[in-house]
Amino acid sequence: MKFGIDIGHNCPPDTGAVGVEKEDKLTKAVGTFLMQKLAAAGHSVINCTPTTAVTVGESLRKRVEKANSNNVDVFVSIHFNAFNGQANGTEVFAISNTSKAIARSVLNEIVKLGFKNKGVKSTPFFVIKNTSMPAILVECCFCDSKADMDRFNAEKMAEAIKDGLIGDTDTDEPKPAEGKKYLLKVTQKTVLKPTTEQSSEIPKEALVDIEPGKYPILDFRYEEKHYWVKWVDKSQADRDEHFIFDAYGKVVEEA
Repeated sequence: MKFGIDIGHNCPPDTGAVGVEKEDKLTKAVGTFLMQKLAAAGHSVINCTPTTAVTVGESLRKRVEKANSNNVDVFVSIHFNAFNGQANGTEVFAISNTSKAIARSVLNEIVKLGFKNKGVKSTPFFVIKNTSMPAILVECCFCDSKADMDRFNAEKMAEAIKDGLIGDTDTDEPKPAEGKKYLLKVTQKTVLKPTTEQSSEIPKEALVDIEPGKYPILDFRYEEKHYWVKWVDKSQADRDEHFIFDAYGKVVEEA
């Protein structure tokens, strides 16, 4: 098989999260090991990580173009999450049914290393939405979590991802663990964006005013730096789950 490996970020101004460790350092270590291991197993590997870009958007487009132009069979984007220093675990993003099956296989292998299972999710990040082959985005664990970083080993993580991609895995799928519930406390009037596109490409008319208050956080997406919160749009009563962008406030644990 031919794999397209995208080492997340590592292309200023497209840089990753900073926590206990820098995401750029971690993704490079895991991605490098993964490419070596796939090649050693007899597979073709294309490094889809760009070396230069003027904007984050250009960096993302170059990754997609490299994968598509090389007709890779499977695209894998390596990332590390960050939130509040307490959240931890692994989640994998995929859109199509084929991609989700690959994502589950990879997630199952990583969970065996001791990381909390945060599930397979379907947020359409740019690199998995615009590639023309099955694609997954792996959030290996949280780089701002001491617990995750104490457990993390780059080569073992790469081995787990490799096994999930090409090896035999257990048929039993571990259930995602329940996480803590948090509230987003918005302290100033801000805007709500109802899509998951890159923030720089969101038209102003797609943004909705949101008043100060506390909003239950359903999920957090570091890659696009936004929270998914519970909020009722009175003009659209059937639509009460949105993404909030650039909120002025802080996250507090729900009692």
